[in-house]
Amino acid sequence: MICRSWDTHMVYGRYLSTDFIASDEKGNIIQLTAKSNVAHHFITRLKDGIVYLLHGFEVISNRNEYRIMRDNSLMIEITGTTFLRKQPTADPTGFTRHPFNCIELEDLEPTLGKFVVDVVGYAVNIGAPDPHKIGSNTLDFELANARYKMIRTTLWGSLGPAFLERQPAAPASYFILLSSVTVKRGYNNTITLSSTSSTLLIDDLQIPALNDFRQRMSGIELPVIVQPSAPGWHLPPPNEGTLRELLDMARKGKKNITADVFKCKVEIVNIRMKNFWYYNTCSVCKARKGLERRSGHHWCESCQANVPEPNTRFRVICDVRDETAKTVMVLFDDTVESITKSTAKALLSEVDEETCNTVLPNALAKLLSTTKVVLLKTASYYDQGPYESFNCIKVYADEPVPAHPVPQLSWNHPCLQAPRHPV
Repeated sequence: MICRSWDTHMVYGRYLSTDFIASDEKGNIIQLTAKSNVAHHFITRLKDGIVYLLHGFEVISNRNEYRIMRDNSLMIEITGTTFLRKQPTADPTGFTRHPFNCIELEDLEPTLGKFVVDVVGYAVNIGAPDPHKIGSNTLDFELANARYKMIRTTLWGSLGPAFLERQPAAPASYFILLSSVTVKRGYNNTITLSSTSSTLLIDDLQIPALNDFRQRMSGIELPVIVQPSAPGWHLPPPNEGTLRELLDMARKGKKNITADVFKCKVEIVNIRMKNFWYYNTCSVCKARKGLERRSGHHWCESCQANVPEPNTRFRVICDVRDETAKTVMVLFDDTVESITKSTAKALLSEVDEETCNTVLPNALAKLLSTTKVVLLKTASYYDQGPYESFNCIKVYADEPVPAHPVPQLSWNHPCLQAPRHPV
């Protein structure tokens, strides 16, 4: 029996596969996947709640990341040779129609990208859609339970508008089940929820897991706003130290990172060239991946088309060091502009794309041999092989050297009193 289905996309919108959760007559649960090149043969024929006879499929290992069925080591891949037929059954009671394994909000732990979970609750503190530069919108709200435990929840892409469209007039009575969400540790070390390309927003009260939650909530007053809306985004409190301490922490893995950001003082000793510090992105699908050059045009692999007016994304890759270690720091558009006082467009005007310009623009050349206090994103650590890198999200303003203070003497100070001569 097909229990539920969804489409899986890359973060920039590229369609990858259609996936299903299926149950057999003994109640066993497994995930099915049909890649994009064969999915169009099956997605119109496989309907939720219908029993099918299926053979000619492949059994493959379950995914290492973002597992839907956390404890299953295997999954089924539907191929071009797979045969399926609707199968009437006299006794569908053995099948599990709605297999959700909802975790209580108090028991949530970070999933670290290994698997996803199901949660149920009601929505409070619903915000407004927030557009992002990558072309996607987010919607934030709090997911609460009967004990007023609240978890900040972020819905990406089309899930946000779908949430607002289906939300009833009385928001506090909007009971929802979020299937396949990730659990992260956000700012101030708090647990947060985030949607994935597999997330489903389910509000059908006929589903047992959601109906049971509604029964538990009966007789409990549900406020629309439990607490004031959260203020705007602020930088989290950083760890402070040397590059050696940062590298040692990052090399041990993300579970050993004790803060989202790391503050340190570094010297910029080199800026990497050969066109590494600017690239064009698609203005249609907003993909962050760079475009290819084909026959004198910009080609987007996601759109499978030429892009006439691409967006320019700017980055500076610097070699930095302190007294303890050396690493690479990557600065993107806004951060570069904050320290060079020059826009990315102005900097790019000095770039000769054909000759892979080897002369730095003046604004960038002035950064060489300067010492800056920077804020590096710890989770952005990437081992490139020849070097290791971090993304820089803030460069602190240069602090002026304090002048020697002029002593302020009071009128009672001996130096300001007239000498006393004996009469």
